[in-house]
Amino acid sequence: MTILVVGGKGFIGTPLVKQLKQTHQVEVWDLPDTDIRNPQTYERKIQSLKPNLVINLAAILGDMFSTNIAEIMNTNHTANTHLIEACVKNDVKQYIFASSLTVHGENDITNPCVLSSPLAPKHPYSVSKAAAEFTLMQYARLYDISIAAVRPVSIIGDTYMNHAPLDFAKTLLRGEKIEIYGSGDHEREWLWLDDVVEGFSKVAEYMTQTAKGYHSFFLSGNRIAMNDLALAAKKLIGGSVIF
Repeated sequence: MTILVVGGKGFIGTPLVKQLKQTHQVEVWDLPDTDIRNPQTYERKIQSLKPNLVINLAAILGDMFSTNIAEIMNTNHTANTHLIEACVKNDVKQYIFASSLTVHGENDITNPCVLSSPLAPKHPYSVSKAAAEFTLMQYARLYDISIAAVRPVSIIGDTYMNHAPLDFAKTLLRGEKIEIYGSGDHEREWLWLDDVVEGFSKVAEYMTQTAKGYHSFFLSGNRIAMNDLALAAKKLIGGSVIF
């Protein structure tokens, strides 16, 4: 296939492009050459490329405390709408959108999310991803296109985001103590970057065989309580945990 990866120089995009190139022809779009917030930078490109599959990884990250709401919505929702519109106009038949498990809101251990769980976003980032998914559902309903939304959990790897598994290890290696507030029973879930890349690759292969419509996927890891995570790090590295 000819696969276009938007955001192909980013955290997920870089290793994903490397893997996809083993079996496919891959085109990479990323800033500053191509800005999906500005369709004028790519409309002619997509017309001449005519990809079989487009994978949109471009995003602005955020959390509960993000105040750059317009920036997040403009990239994650509005720009994605421009891109899928260009795909439909140029007869692209397959499209993969990098969403997030956060579109479901809380993933409570007593009532864990399933693919059919309603979208109930809690903060600007998850709202932007949910809005994008609702929009893509309409394109899948109205046009001859197959669309997949991939919803990974928090991703760890060589990134500036210092998630708890890495933070705990670094703390112990510095000779400091891990501090757990409360009982530590609250659970979190992470997925290593290599596994995320493998997941996206499998979805790309799936898209070549599936009918038109909307398809959603979880990329999920093993849930673990924070106290169990801290004690596991202590067992491997040594050191102390304070509750």
